[in-house]
Formats: sequence, structure tokens, C-alpha cells
Amino acid sequence: MFNMKTASVRQIQHHFSEVLEWIESGHEVIVTSRNKEVARITPSRKIPIKSLEWPDFLNRMPTLSGKSLSQEILDQRTERL
Repeated sequence: MFNMKTASVRQIQHHFSEVLEWIESGHEVIVTSRNKEVARITPSRKIPIKSLEWPDFLNRMPTLSGKSLSQEILDQRTERL
């Protein structure tokens, strides 16, 4: 569960960097206006870059047989019809 902090709209306007530090350190911030809750700001989930698996686009790319890429695409589209 998140640690919660409260900040008024005025405090966020004048001390945004401080509030941003709270969020970056894992706190959920309840935003108030005239002592009423109007919003919540929560830290985003960060996905480590290493956990993403990108397809091997270069090896999946078909070899061109002397044609332009646009002509190759048109030929492949007509073959599928």
C-alpha cells in the first residue's frame, strides 16, 4: 500500500518539485481544494527495460527481389486476396 500525503492546489502550484519528490519516492498524494479532496496522484508503475522483449524486426523483414519496398508490399497484398 502507498504512503499517503496531502497537498493543496496552492501548495502544488508553489512547491511542485517537493510534491513531485513525494510521488517519485512512492507516496500517493491527495490533492485538496478548499479542504475537499479533488484528485489523487499516484506513482506510475515502472517496467524495467530489460523485461521488455522486442521482436527481431531485421530477421523478420522479407528480402527484396530487386523491387521497391512499396511494390513488394503491393504484391504481398494482392497475393493474400
